[in-house]
Amino acid sequence: MNQPLASIGDRFTAQFLDGFVAAGTGALFYFAAKAAGLPLELTILGWVLYLLICDGLPGGQSIGKKFTRSAVVHVDTGRPCSYLQSFVRNLCLIVLGVVDCAFIAGRQRRRLGDFIARTKVVRLAN
Repeated sequence: MNQPLASIGDRFTAQFLDGFVAAGTGALFYFAAKAAGLPLELTILGWVLYLLICDGLPGGQSIGKKFTRSAVVHVDTGRPCSYLQSFVRNLCLIVLGVVDCAFIAGRQRRRLGDFIARTKVVRLAN
């Protein structure tokens, strides 16, 4: 439970990579919707869906966090982030953007969404 916090650089790198994965997910939804004759607005659904639940993937690791060897965990128990916690913490990021991210500069390196979802981002052992 006393794992070191992920660096701000690792957090932004993971977020940047997850943005690309979300765009790819949106592209897959676009082609699937187009092939099935469904509304192309489903592209947005795929993109947003990945961004909202990515930290609830196994081990609390989105694809970007796997790359940076970090994970989102519950602040008290150290258990990996759940899908609900991921949704809450990332909804804050989508809605509040820079305001949410400004909190990362604090001593605890937790975004506003992390405080609300009771999570933190830790560096995993190599």
